[in-house]
Amino acid sequence: MTRLLLTAVLALGLAPLSAARQAATDWNSLTQRLETATLADDSTTLKAVRADLLRMLAAGPPADRVTLVHYAIAYAGWRLATSPSLGEREQDGMLDEAEGHLKEALKMDSKFAEAHALLSGVYGLKIAHSSIRGMTLGSRSSAAVDEAMKLEPDNPRVLLSKGIGKFNTPWMFGGSAKEAEELLKKAVDRFAREPADKPWPNWGRFDVHAWLGQMAAKRGDKAGARAEYTKALEVAPQSGWIRYVLMPALGNK
Repeated sequence: MTRLLLTAVLALGLAPLSAARQAATDWNSLTQRLETATLADDSTTLKAVRADLLRMLAAGPPADRVTLVHYAIAYAGWRLATSPSLGEREQDGMLDEAEGHLKEALKMDSKFAEAHALLSGVYGLKIAHSSIRGMTLGSRSSAAVDEAMKLEPDNPRVLLSKGIGKFNTPWMFGGSAKEAEELLKKAVDRFAREPADKPWPNWGRFDVHAWLGQMAAKRGDKAGARAEYTKALEVAPQSGWIRYVLMPALGNK
């Protein structure tokens, strides 16, 4: 009887551990698929991963991962909102959903710097889709990324978000191409210090070079832009944005 009781106790103790390991495996697999699809411009897989993340959230992930699941769903929506395979209405819906999930994440953890930074990016895309929204969302975008900078000023994704915002904001509202480039170059340095196998979120190495290339192109430095786009392609060789949009825009010289 004692042996049976001991076996039962051990089984009860091991079951939650096994479930926790399975949850961790599922999470790692989902985030790997998420980033692989992002870098390959694979909107079909992105949608599928987003659906899996929504199911994970509905099923009730471990308490310490709920905010990250909200963040990952928002990240997927933010990426999909730039995909040419989605219509304008669907893109707007993705951004609205992303905003909602990030706000939920921040209700749970107001010091989640990456959620503040991504929320700024979501607002930025909403403005890009409709410039009239800048009157209300511009200040929200700035406030979100400024809060992220206060919390984690050396986080490369926070620096990336701040730099993109500075680049896209008109100078009369605080934008600055010079400051934007400085922020992104600092982000490159911080990415170099961040382990490549850091637990997710660890995205952004592609984006920082894509945006530095656009900044170089805007000031007429085609060679510099091409060099940055080449670095971006080293991270994401299948990127259609770089291969078929940004590179061709430089011309043949």
